Amino acid sequence: MKKIAALLLALLMMTACALAEIEWPAAVNNGQHSLQTFVDAANAALTSLGESQIDMMYELYSTFASLGMDGADVPENVEMYFVLSEDGLYSLQLRVTSPERFTKIAAACLYAASPAATSMEQAMQVTGSYAAIASRDVYTSFEEAVEELQGAQPRAYFAYYPDQYSDGRSWLQMTLIFARPGSEGAAFIVPTTPAPEAADNMYEGYFSNDNYTHLEVFPTATPEPDSAAMEP
Repeated sequence: MKKIAALLLALLMMTACALAEIEWPAAVNNGQHSLQTFVDAANAALTSLGESQIDMMYELYSTFASLGMDGADVPENVEMYFVLSEDGLYSLQLRVTSPERFTKIAAACLYAASPAATSMEQAMQVTGSYAAIASRDVYTSFEEAVEELQGAQPRAYFAYYPDQYSDGRSWLQMTLIFARPGSEGAAFIVPTTPAPEAADNMYEGYFSNDNYTHLEVFPTATPEPDSAAMEP
């Protein structure tokens, strides 16, 4: 009975792995082929980190793709939006609700963008630093300005949006601009100023934590300093 149970468990695991694979179309263009190569590399990195796989494809067009994880029928806690070009990958916007998962998933994507020149340790150090900032101050947002032109190296930009849609979920975001086709192989760079440290100002950042009482409108207008109402 133990041998049979072990065999059944192995079959179930093989079936689960098979179901976790994205079914790519038989004919793909250069951008879609590059996406498939990227996903394979990212999934190998995710496996090494003990994370689940990129296993859902919601949309796939010649210039755009939407992928996800965890077998979710619709993107829930992980969202991945790719812009494709005729020659390869252009950009990725990765959004994750969990700081812990963001560290690993974003690192796997950074690694997959330049596996020959980037180590997982380097990628984890960068993504973990941004996840730590969001964990320290859950109310303070940050958003790095994105330079969208491709260069000789992949570049990563980060953002954090607390309770972005007023549903209790906060999103960590990484925008990855892939290297210009033909110049792959260089290590990624994070060219912008690191996100700010946690601030004490309750109005600091994208969202406030005072239920927006600082936006209250008072019915009695304050007179101008040089108006007649201010005269004794």
